[in-house]
Amino acid sequence: MKKNIKIPVIFLLLLTFGSCLIYFGSRNDAVTVAKSIKSGVLTADEVNVAFENVGGKVIKRFVQESQLVKKGDALMQLDDIDTKIAIERLTALVDSQQASVNQEQAAIEIAVNDTNLTELSTWRKIEEVQANLEAAQSARDLANTEYARHTQLRKTGGTSQSQLDSTRNTYVATKMQVVQIESQLATLMIGATPEQIRQFEQTKSATGMTLQSITIARQKIENRQNQLAQLKAQLMQAEAELKQLQVNYQRLTLVAPENGKVLKIMYEDGEVVPNGAPAVLLETDRKYVDIYVNEKMVNDYQPGTSVTANVIALNKEVKGVIRFATAAPSFADLRMTRERGQADLTSYQVRIYIEPIPQLLTGMTLEVDDAKHH
Repeated sequence: MKKNIKIPVIFLLLLTFGSCLIYFGSRNDAVTVAKSIKSGVLTADEVNVAFENVGGKVIKRFVQESQLVKKGDALMQLDDIDTKIAIERLTALVDSQQASVNQEQAAIEIAVNDTNLTELSTWRKIEEVQANLEAAQSARDLANTEYARHTQLRKTGGTSQSQLDSTRNTYVATKMQVVQIESQLATLMIGATPEQIRQFEQTKSATGMTLQSITIARQKIENRQNQLAQLKAQLMQAEAELKQLQVNYQRLTLVAPENGKVLKIMYEDGEVVPNGAPAVLLETDRKYVDIYVNEKMVNDYQPGTSVTANVIALNKEVKGVIRFATAAPSFADLRMTRERGQADLTSYQVRIYIEPIPQLLTGMTLEVDDAKHH
């Protein structure tokens, strides 16, 4: 009978002792671990370095996998023969178009000077023809007087018929001379306004008179200005294409955009790289660790907050700055046990960028201290 009582009592004591240990002891469930330890694996930002808008055959690789590089170091070189030829050809085209622009500019300048000179010469020519017209009119009037006098003398027999005919011919010639000079003057003054003509008759100065021939000449010069603008536009286009080729020539050498370590090289010597294809995978010096905290703790991990983390492998502490805190995917939510009457809590992903220290390598585990103490 005592034996039958002893066994249940022993089991009851063991059950009571185990329950106390479970209740008061440390749990290894997700809730307990998340509250006590916030750890993550150190990760580095990776950059796919690609040739920008150029492609071609690889002629040289300057680095190897796992090699440390600095910003601006050459990583890979593409064949540049075709680009060099294109640059030389386009440079010659630019020089030719520049010469055409210079020639047209000089021709326009010559045409402007020639037009101005022609205008000035025409004004003086008009004044000269006006003087000739006045002289011709005087000669006509004199010949007319002589003709009239010889006509009267012929009636009285005071002159011969031959003398009358001679004076008549002289009068007709001077009269035609006046008509001819008037026509010449009218031709020279084509384009002048009536006001300008009246002013010329009073002042006998043609300076400032509008002349149709000069107007047409200047319109032609304006048209040549349009041609010059077209030549300049073509020159600018060729220069822009040349600059683009020169930029592409520089892009044939792939350089590191920042400090880091070469993880992978996608192409070997002799292989053809397509335009814009990634060629080198670079691990940067920007290292971070992601931890997960529940919604009750996330307010302590605001962006810009400084935290301290312990590098387990190095047994050192490092500083870090929180970059962001965002809701984590549903698989990271903490599914709590109901034994303490607690409900499930949403997890938040917190990314912390860590300051670089010697021997700190990606893949190491870091334990982050509670942010509310910093």
